Amino acid sequence: MKLVRMLPFLENAELKELVDSILNDQLDKDSISIIEVVPFLEDEEINRLFNGAIEGKIDVNPVAFLPFLENEAMNELVDRIQSGEITNVKIESIIPFLEKEQIQKIFRDTLNSMKKKE
Repeated sequence: MKLVRMLPFLENAELKELVDSILNDQLDKDSISIIEVVPFLEDEEINRLFNGAIEGKIDVNPVAFLPFLENEAMNELVDRIQSGEITNVKIESIIPFLEKEQIQKIFRDTLNSMKKKE
């Protein structure tokens, strides 16, 4: 049986166990697509997988998680990219998933960094 078919019927504890197995590299790569799991997860588990992707613990492009991240996580991501802490995600790739205020802040920061120094 494929795990993906069971996802809608699993409890949070079972989904957490699945996330633990993914993060601990205990599953065959072909057994389940991580992105297929995400819509069934609580925010905390999504963030754990996203951070695993950022850190290179799982072989998934971190950008694939963006539609599922909360605003708080997106704000933190923007800050970490702008500070240089995260280098494997470009700010341009996350703009479509940001709130208007976040985009305006990035614009102002970028514009200010491009202005000539007097």
